[in-house]
Amino acid sequence: MSAEAGPTAYAEARPVRKLGRALRRRRRLRVGITQLFYVLAGVALGVLLPQITVGFTVPQAEAAQMLFAVGAGLLTFIGVVFSLLFLVVQFGTTTFTPRLNLFHSAPIVWHAFAFYTGVLVYCFVAALSTSGDDLMTGLVPIVTLVLLLVAIALFRSLQMRAFSSIQLASTLAQVTQRGRQILDGVYPDKPLPEAGDAEGPRGFPEGRRDVIWTAGPGIVQAIDVPLIISAARDADAVVEIVVPFGETAQQHAPVAVIHGPADPSLDAAVLKAIRTGAERTFEQDPALALRVLVDIALRAVSSAINDPTTAVQVLDSEESLLRMLIRRDLNVREVTGPHGSARVILSLPDWDDYVALAFDELIEMGADHVQVRRRLERLLRDLIALAPPSRRAPLQRRLDDLASGASAAE
Repeated sequence: MSAEAGPTAYAEARPVRKLGRALRRRRRLRVGITQLFYVLAGVALGVLLPQITVGFTVPQAEAAQMLFAVGAGLLTFIGVVFSLLFLVVQFGTTTFTPRLNLFHSAPIVWHAFAFYTGVLVYCFVAALSTSGDDLMTGLVPIVTLVLLLVAIALFRSLQMRAFSSIQLASTLAQVTQRGRQILDGVYPDKPLPEAGDAEGPRGFPEGRRDVIWTAGPGIVQAIDVPLIISAARDADAVVEIVVPFGETAQQHAPVAVIHGPADPSLDAAVLKAIRTGAERTFEQDPALALRVLVDIALRAVSSAINDPTTAVQVLDSEESLLRMLIRRDLNVREVTGPHGSARVILSLPDWDDYVALAFDELIEMGADHVQVRRRLERLLRDLIALAPPSRRAPLQRRLDDLASGASAAE
């Protein structure tokens, strides 16, 4: 067994850098809450702003007509903008891969929609809040103009983001960047330990039971590791997650194993901490970036597309991620609690898993393309030259497979 796939420890566990913080369940604002915030801000601005009496005034009837016109125009504007965005998402899904969800999940998309909705609400509320007056403060049309300029600037930013999301180079750069962020958060930036330094097996607390997933099937998107650590510490137990990020938690199947005394509250905490969804996300999935890159390359070398140059560009991005991992310690499945004892054992890919994901399918499908085969050979040789001895064997096997396939073809 390789050093990075060695057994995990319980007693006197070595500190694993802030992996728990990196794998914290990120509670981003839900789309509905974000939109509600902008709507409430629009209501407040529409009610309070007309009450200000400083500065010059304008006829209320003309200002109200302007506000209603702006609001009606925004309704059409919102429909046009998001119809365009839906087309962009469809283009990216059919051209690259269905797993490419960077754009339609980007915060700017939902914040833009929420901002436009807030401006729309502000226009109607401001127009109605002064319906019985003859004059209205001049701040209302000024603020309306400023909000429209911000809306145009936001649309411009959204448009440029949409255009960049359908460009190959920009898409590969975004996927690689997100992949590097996740890998930096999961794996420590420290050298791979020597093979002789690998820790041997240690015992878990007595008692073992499975935690059964009771909800419907879903892909594991995120795990609130600090929540599990706290519950495991209170129960004096170790929680071993058996379903990796990006794989499906099946109903009535185990998602975790608890080593230690029986405690129903710990089982409930584990189920609460695991978040599932309909598709993989970049939130905590360290292998998703490579999966997306490989999917784009496979589509490029398929007989329907036949675009090997795109596959070569993808291999350039893969090399960036693999070079980042090749000398790092990947044995970080063990997450310790505040007192240094292991409390959570995660199911994370090791070096062999990353190499298999990056190369096996491309060697099988892309080796018939001359430039793809040459790029694979050069990439594997470069990685072998860079890799420490314990990491060379899986790379050398792929290089040998590539060479034997080329010989058979000749």
